[in-house]
Amino acid sequence: MENLARSTIGSCLLLLILAAGTLFYQLGRLPLIGSDEPRYARIAGEMMLENRWVTPTLEGRPWLEKPPLYYWLTAPVFRLAGQGEAAARLGPALAALWTALVVYWLGGVLWNRLTGLIGASALLTMVGFAAFGRSASTDMPMAACMTTGLAALAVAAVREDQPLWRVLAGYVFLGLAILAKGPVALVLAVGIGACYWALRDRWYLTRWHPIAGLLIVLAVSLPWFWLAFRQNGFGFILVFFVNHNLARYVTDIHHHTQPFYYYVPVTLGLIFPWSAWLLFTASGKALRALRRWREWNPANLFLGCWILFPLLFFSISRSKLPGYVVPVFPAIALLLGAKFAGWIEGGPSPRPGAALGHTMVSAAVGVGVLMALRARYGAGWWPGALIGAFTLLPALAGAIAAMRGRWRAVVAATTLQGLVSIMAFVVLASPYLARTLSARDIAFAALSSRSAGEEIATYKYFHHTLDYYTGYQVASDMENPAALEQFAEQRHQFLVVTQEKWLAELQKLRCCTIQQLAEQGPLRLLRVTRNSSLQ
Repeated sequence: MENLARSTIGSCLLLLILAAGTLFYQLGRLPLIGSDEPRYARIAGEMMLENRWVTPTLEGRPWLEKPPLYYWLTAPVFRLAGQGEAAARLGPALAALWTALVVYWLGGVLWNRLTGLIGASALLTMVGFAAFGRSASTDMPMAACMTTGLAALAVAAVREDQPLWRVLAGYVFLGLAILAKGPVALVLAVGIGACYWALRDRWYLTRWHPIAGLLIVLAVSLPWFWLAFRQNGFGFILVFFVNHNLARYVTDIHHHTQPFYYYVPVTLGLIFPWSAWLLFTASGKALRALRRWREWNPANLFLGCWILFPLLFFSISRSKLPGYVVPVFPAIALLLGAKFAGWIEGGPSPRPGAALGHTMVSAAVGVGVLMALRARYGAGWWPGALIGAFTLLPALAGAIAAMRGRWRAVVAATTLQGLVSIMAFVVLASPYLARTLSARDIAFAALSSRSAGEEIATYKYFHHTLDYYTGYQVASDMENPAALEQFAEQRHQFLVVTQEKWLAELQKLRCCTIQQLAEQGPLRLLRVTRNSSLQ
């Protein structure tokens, strides 16, 4: 790996190969899932069709939850490639690749190219980083911009020979981070910088040119906020700033409450398979080093602030979601890169228990995937077993190499473990996740089955993907038999999407005849026909 690290072209080629497997391989295989992916894709599609680039709209109505950077990235892709799943996710995937390249550059500047290569490889093969990089959401564009901006500040803090343009360019990306997810990006950047400033000699602040930097951040981000306010008035202030930023942080209005320690297990899970090495490489000397933080080199200290401040900030928040911690992954990857590079170059190795711990964690993850696919998503034994094998076998190879002190092989094995685990999950698990987490198939069945003028409704069921894949043609969401009877009074025949558990309740209705047309996992597509005696 040292020989590869000496070549910038070779290193970048390796990172592109890894990204091809973890970020771009079958990017559109899984249909859009959850609530965010279909909404954001629809908004980007409307922006592309209507050429309205300031106010995001959903079904023609302003949707002021998030700033527009994701939509700006995705709308041109839709124009070129159509509104498919892969096109909706291409912007975040490219942002993830950019983040890895920035990590490679930053590791080379702060330490050496080997550190940068290991750190970027680790980042690309973290399951959480790959998952958000393959998601049509705002998290990865924000993380990419934050990483680029903080990288420029980190280099300026550590080295005195950095050109002014590079520091100021970093502030441009911090402004773009605000346009990706809102003012929280500025809060994080200021908090990380303030922590480092407080822990180091104060004169380091002058290298950052904070006044000029703040002006650049405002120049990049404020125009959109001003135009959005001009178009939407104080409703924009109430929805965006008050509801989806301030209230989201200090209240549980959006029902994402989790315990204070939530991000400790979440972060460790999302950075698998590298989390095991992070956990089990701590030695007595490393723990004692925490008490001597003033002796840390500036690079380690800055990365420590980069990790700890966001984790603490979001742990205090009343609203917690896994995507909030994506911006700390690059810093974790770089610290891992520096650690492994030190071991490769002959530094003190971790305790032998690290290899056993890595194997045990990998085995636990493999079993967990197997059980979850079977119990929650209705898969058989073989998809989970294959994914578990792809997870465990490279882990065993890495553990054996670690016990022999062959750290180059450990890095290679763990990188391979992340790569093949992610690719295996994409291929083997996607069909089962699609049946449970998306309503694409039942939506397509409804569109192909309905006759002219026949409406689509839902009964005790709501899912954003059903709206998206039917082209937002769901006419009504009914919550009880009386609502369905009232709906049927005005229509001779219509389609209903519901869950299997409600079939018996619907079949008891005397007003209508129920015919099942299609099924997808727990979902059923029904044709409801009003009985002739009631016509």
